[in-house]
Amino acid sequence: MRHKIFLKILVDALMSALFLLALAHHGTGNLAHEIIGALLGALFIVHNILNWAWYKNLFRGPYTLYRGVWTVINLFLLAAMGGMLISGVLISRDVFDFLPVSGGWTARRWHTAAAYWGFILAGVHLGLHGSMITGWLGRRLGKWGQWAFGLFMLCLVLYGVKASFVWHIGSKLVLRRAFSSWEGISLCSFIWDHFAIWCLYAAVSYYVSSGLFGWLGKKASSKKNKKESSAC
Repeated sequence: MRHKIFLKILVDALMSALFLLALAHHGTGNLAHEIIGALLGALFIVHNILNWAWYKNLFRGPYTLYRGVWTVINLFLLAAMGGMLISGVLISRDVFDFLPVSGGWTARRWHTAAAYWGFILAGVHLGLHGSMITGWLGRRLGKWGQWAFGLFMLCLVLYGVKASFVWHIGSKLVLRRAFSSWEGISLCSFIWDHFAIWCLYAAVSYYVSSGLFGWLGKKASSKKNKKESSAC
């Protein structure tokens, strides 16, 4: 069991790193971009195989609000990743150039939109796992370490807000822009900016889900206690 958990964490970490590199098309060059994208696609398939139990249980058991939101986000993430990989094959000029398929400018714009939707939803997906991550960090960092980490994350999230506007994330999500200017930008700067954007959406997802579902849980518990009290 521990080996499977370690493998899941390793696959997810590699996917995250490759996703950030894949977004940096202008910094890596087209051939490297397509190789990274192919590796990302392969790891995405492995990720789904390792988490196949989620698909098997999709129509089993009751759906709470939390489970419903979680399922919708996962399905949209699956659609975005599928769209990104399929459109990537259609516009490939190197790795999949031997295939008798082709895509034009429209496919390229859809590829960018799908990639950024996948990127944002992956951050949201991570944020929904936030309680597990913060619990693990809390057991290892101690009080002052948690404060330092919290301050670092706050600064990173605020920087992520700024970087979202610099890189026109909103315009890419709605097909209004396929590329942003790389003038004066290094590959490391691009990756750092997008890592901050990713953390922004993960943090928003974590705090919204913690606050909303925590409040709903308390409300449901209060109603249950009231019913039990009236029954007595």
